[in-house]
Amino acid sequence: MTPRLSRPALAILTMAACLLYYLALACFPQAFAGRLFGIPLSIALALALLALFCLITLLYAEQGREPEQP
Repeated sequence: MTPRLSRPALAILTMAACLLYYLALACFPQAFAGRLFGIPLSIALALALLALFCLITLLYAEQGREPEQP
């Protein structure tokens, strides 16, 4: 059985990820001047956040399912 995060915890995780992304872009723009496999680092980080949001959505949807009856 996998541990489950509560819905408020998933919402807080989403908000924290967004805030940290924009805070990092605002405070350290020079850190995102490089490239990763030809993609600017800011876009690579945004794509990583999008993947995190997809994972959070899957976790949230999984919580709404009822267990199967044998």
